[in-house]
Amino acid sequence: MTADSDPWTHALWAATGDTGSTVPVLTAVVRGLAEGACEPVVLPAVRHLARIGRAARPAADLLRDVPAGDRRLRSSGGRRGFVQDEEVRSAVRDLLDASSA
Repeated sequence: MTADSDPWTHALWAATGDTGSTVPVLTAVVRGLAEGACEPVVLPAVRHLARIGRAARPAADLLRDVPAGDRRLRSSGGRRGFVQDEEVRSAVRDLLDASSA
């Protein structure tokens, strides 16, 4: 299950606490966000990383500059794009807080 980029790998972490397998997969899912690419799967992956906490520090380090960026972080347009941008930025801030706690 952890051999591909399945963002639902968090289920393995939730069941076993295994961060060694899950954090790298979820980090790979959110990697594009550092360059402004925002696929629909990014938001749940960032939220799962925030739940993992300190062990998700590699992802937090990768996304450290995202909240201050001036690019819209969205995969859809219109009003939904603005909402998605706010949700992603909030989730990344949660991840940054959780990984440094």
